[in-house]
Amino acid sequence: MNGENRKKSQFHSIVETAITVFVLGYGLHYIGYFLRARYFRLIEGLALDEGIAHVLIYSGHVIYLAVMLIYALAVRKDRKYILSFTRDRLGRNIRYALSGVVTGFALMGICVFAAASNGNLEIRPAAAVSIPVFVFATFAVFIQATVEEIESRAFVFGKMNDEGVPLIPATVVSAFFFSYIHVAKAGFGWLPLTSIFVVGVLFALCYHYFGTIWFCCTAHMMWNFTQDFVFGLPDSGTPAVVSLFNTTVNGSSFFYDETFGIEGSYMAIVVNALACVAVVVKGRYIRKRRNTE
Repeated sequence: MNGENRKKSQFHSIVETAITVFVLGYGLHYIGYFLRARYFRLIEGLALDEGIAHVLIYSGHVIYLAVMLIYALAVRKDRKYILSFTRDRLGRNIRYALSGVVTGFALMGICVFAAASNGNLEIRPAAAVSIPVFVFATFAVFIQATVEEIESRAFVFGKMNDEGVPLIPATVVSAFFFSYIHVAKAGFGWLPLTSIFVVGVLFALCYHYFGTIWFCCTAHMMWNFTQDFVFGLPDSGTPAVVSLFNTTVNGSSFFYDETFGIEGSYMAIVVNALACVAVVVKGRYIRKRRNTE
């Protein structure tokens, strides 16, 4: 086989692997989506307190997790991707998890501060918040974020990368997968798609360079938790119900989209794109230091 034919064969193999993994990942997600829709109907029929119902909606991602765990039991060769959160030393995972908490809060905090400074948001303390609901919300958002990270990063990105898809196309495909699973959200369009795509690139780079899913899980969790349960802003277009602050929205701008929230803004794209650059620089430094030790 000459060099040109070898390159074509490699290209076709990469495309075939990327499509196969994407379709498989989305197939598992769709099974969970179908089952979660039934769960949502059950929640709606129980006439629960609005705050509790909102938290239970986040908890519905347990259904996606159950589907993936069943798949992991059935397909042994892919088990390592689904169970990636069990890998590595506990101490290292905890360090990266704490770093993710700080990072997720900081990224969302910067976006909220910019929108408030521009006059798009007016933030005031809310009335008393139910502590049990707030604690339950923390756990529920962690489950939601972790499941999406296992789907998009550990499984789609990790499986593609392991099976020969280079870093850049694996990152792009997994980021598109992450965007695509949000298409049913209210107000979804090209700008939210781009914004969520950039977040997908950011977390894929974090997973690649840091070597642990825990940073991605907790950064994702704090991004969602801060916008929804701290500032009372929409999470990917889903309105907040219970939060530490009441936030009044005064229209859309570069810094905020009044339909989709922070995630539908140009500001979020810029902030997360700069974070991608920071992760690449930090990740290369970490790898260089490990190689010299």
